Amino acid sequence: ANMPEDYPDQFDEVVDFIQATIKRLRRSPDKQTPIFSRRERNRQNAATNIENSSKKGRRNHKGKNRGCVLTEIHLNVTDLDLGYDTKEELIFRYCSGSCDAAETTYDKILKNLTRKKKIVNDKVRPACCRPTAFDDDLSFLDDNLVYHILKKHSAKRCGC
Repeated sequence: ANMPEDYPDQFDEVVDFIQATIKRLRRSPDKQTPIFSRRERNRQNAATNIENSSKKGRRNHKGKNRGCVLTEIHLNVTDLDLGYDTKEELIFRYCSGSCDAAETTYDKILKNLTRKKKIVNDKVRPACCRPTAFDDDLSFLDDNLVYHILKKHSAKRCGC
């Protein structure tokens, strides 16, 4: 009795949600992931990240970002602390590590001038490991069945 024409706004939102979920599932490397507690997932991810961190750094262009790597952790959307109450889960990717290998002559000069107190220390920041690209938008329903989209929520690539 209730056809999509009766609820055109909700229908579009549901279609968007389904399309985003299918995209996420297609991107997922392992579709049959066993269910673990959050502590077990964090331990596994930490072990995997330690193994992969040196390999990932070497893949970057011309060896400039060797210390800056993409790291991932499995979380609930609620863990992001953005005010959403939901049981939806995601793989959150973030950039970590140092950018010392990307240091240029300019950076070395700034360090030297700062050390000699020729430049105020709080005005000079070292190169930092940051996202250079972000994952696709994340779509989810909260516990009140309200549809949300998070943009630029998770890193795709990192650089200095």
